[in-house]
Amino acid sequence: MSTHRFILEPYKGVSTRHTCPNCHRKRCFSKYIDTEKRIQFPDYVGRCDHEQKCGYHFTPRDYFERNPAEKEKLSEDTFRSYAPIKEVELKATSYIDLDIVNQSLQRYPDNKLFQFLSAQFGEAETLKLMKKYKVGTSKHWDGATVFWQMDYQNRVRT
Repeated sequence: MSTHRFILEPYKGVSTRHTCPNCHRKRCFSKYIDTEKRIQFPDYVGRCDHEQKCGYHFTPRDYFERNPAEKEKLSEDTFRSYAPIKEVELKATSYIDLDIVNQSLQRYPDNKLFQFLSAQFGEAETLKLMKKYKVGTSKHWDGATVFWQMDYQNRVRT
C-alpha cells in the first residue's frame, strides 16, 4: 500500500488514460488522485507518458503553489484528521540477582548439556566452557540448562 496521499491514477485500462493538455495526444496522460478522496484535482494536474518529446508533468505541489487557498484547506483538513501522539512510558529494565546466577553455576553433573558435552570433549574442557559462558543448571526440570542473557556491563537481564 502506498504511503503517499497523492498518487498517479493506477492503470485500469484505456479509460484511465486521458488526453495530454500539452501535446494533445490521446490516452497518454495520467491524472493525480487523492487517496483520501478529499480533493478533486483539475484535469491538467498529472503526467504525460511521453517523457522525451512532451515531458509534461504538473504535480500536486505545483497546483498548491498556484492555488494557496486550496493548500490552506488541505492543512486544515490534515490538522483535524490526526489524533495527538501519546507519550510512551518507558519501563525500567529488570535484572536478575547475581546470587541466583551463581547458584545455577553448580550441579553440573546433573546438567544434561554438560553430560552430553563431557562425553564429546571431556569433563575438564566442558567445565571450562560452561564457566566461561556462564551456562547454568536449573531446577525447572531434572537436568535443565540455563543460558543467561548478559548485557555489556555483565548484568543479567530478564
